[in-house]
Amino acid sequence: MHALPLRRYDVDWLRVFAVYLLFVFHTAMVFNPAPFYHIRNADLSFVMLIVAGFISLWHMPLFFLLAGWSAHASLAARGTGGFVKERILKLWIPLVMGSVLLMPPIKYVELLSGLDANYSGLYVSPALQPSFRPLIPAGLPTMQPFNESFWEFLPTFFTRLERYTWAHLWFIAYLLVFTVVYLPLLRWLQGRRSDLVAAPAWWVYLPILPLALIQMIMRPYWPGLQNLYDDWANVCYYSTYLLAGFLLAQYPALERAVHREWKRALGIGIASTMLLLLGVLRVYDLPSLLLAGSAVAGWCFVLALLGAAHRFLASVTAGLPYLVESAFPVYWLHQAAIVLIGYFLIRTELGISVKYALLLIASVSTTLAVYHFGIRPFAIARFCVGMKPQTERRSVVAAPRRAAAAVIIGLAISSSARIASAASPIGLWYAEGGAAQVQIDACEEALCGRIVWLRSPFDEDGCDLRDGRNPDGALRNRPIIGLQVLTGLQTSADGQLWSGGTIYDPTSGRTYRCTAQLDGADRLHLRGYIGVPLIGRTTTWIRVGSENQMCKR
Repeated sequence: MHALPLRRYDVDWLRVFAVYLLFVFHTAMVFNPAPFYHIRNADLSFVMLIVAGFISLWHMPLFFLLAGWSAHASLAARGTGGFVKERILKLWIPLVMGSVLLMPPIKYVELLSGLDANYSGLYVSPALQPSFRPLIPAGLPTMQPFNESFWEFLPTFFTRLERYTWAHLWFIAYLLVFTVVYLPLLRWLQGRRSDLVAAPAWWVYLPILPLALIQMIMRPYWPGLQNLYDDWANVCYYSTYLLAGFLLAQYPALERAVHREWKRALGIGIASTMLLLLGVLRVYDLPSLLLAGSAVAGWCFVLALLGAAHRFLASVTAGLPYLVESAFPVYWLHQAAIVLIGYFLIRTELGISVKYALLLIASVSTTLAVYHFGIRPFAIARFCVGMKPQTERRSVVAAPRRAAAAVIIGLAISSSARIASAASPIGLWYAEGGAAQVQIDACEEALCGRIVWLRSPFDEDGCDLRDGRNPDGALRNRPIIGLQVLTGLQTSADGQLWSGGTIYDPTSGRTYRCTAQLDGADRLHLRGYIGVPLIGRTTTWIRVGSENQMCKR
């Protein structure tokens, strides 16, 4: 067994940087026109497309390269048996616990949002199809209507393969499989003598060739569902980075060559990224060039980051040990914070920049609070996320603190359960006997609803129906599809009645005061009235997807 290697603070800084950058990246994905993310803002941003696209060139490749470097150190320090045990404790257990604790709410919110990414592909609700067409003109497969409560959905997450997701934990699953499958090769490589004392500069660019070939030949057939068994482009692409990281740790001469080349690699990476940007802007239409360019840019940026970190981040600071220890738990937690907070935030009327800033701040704060107060102090929580046990002795004060934290966590879980099980009008509804579909959402502190589908969307001249009876002449050219017809419904104290809002009837151009009351989970009674509820009319809406079950004949 080799001696334990010296601590590499530059690698620690890169690992921390890669993990915390996930907040920037995944928050941008909420507003990114390109698929796929678990939630999707109504308004999308080309800037977010560029930001997320640029980071994606090198971000996950950096993760796998650092994982290869760490695998070399772990194998050298622990031997084969210890290495396998470490993989189980640090990867398999967090993967299982994340699948049980974090993945069900992420998948549930994804389905509520009209999106469904599963092992067989990406499916999108009819209401969201138009937002994908600028980048995917042919559209995407249509998902089935979803209107289950969380407790109805939860068992199916574990019993129906199409309901399961490992979301961002796919990296852990892939890394676990890679390191176990490649263990004989890694052991063989590590057993070879390191006679290499110098490496020519051009050697560090050799991986570009296999990476570019993988992108050009395999990526069109396996775009990346990350289901492991039918994702051969990603398997080959990220395996290349993993093995490259292992070889850099095995042969210091190669790593020294990377450190010397970082400025040149940065220049090549920037130049190839500019070329990719021209392709995104439709200046040229050469898919193979885009795919090859992504491999060049990705590898060169990773080289540049390795060299820059060695040059500028080779020392320890007071906060680095805390950040290093937090990195894996933060990775494990962050996606749930972004998705669950973002699901409600994107339904507000705020602009994209404000939503992005608020979601970024809220998700970082929530993740760090859960880590610091709910995971870091407790042995069982540390075990669940692959952290080492704490070695320092704890004072007797820690016992009541743990008890208090357990009570707080229990209250939070029970509160979340009550919220998830409570019936809500939020969702897609058939109105006027199925003539229209209205999507009801949370709008700040109230509910609002807009028409998203019409059985007969055209007038007698074949034109889109317009709001022609609106008393305001300036509004008569508004399309009926997309028109907001419910506004300002506030919930009562018992959560059973929504009132204080208005409902607009485009067939008459009149606006009425409105109340709404659920009859079960899938039938909604709305009463529009003038002055007092006694003078008005009640209409019943049926939740889309439940129409056959709700039939009372």
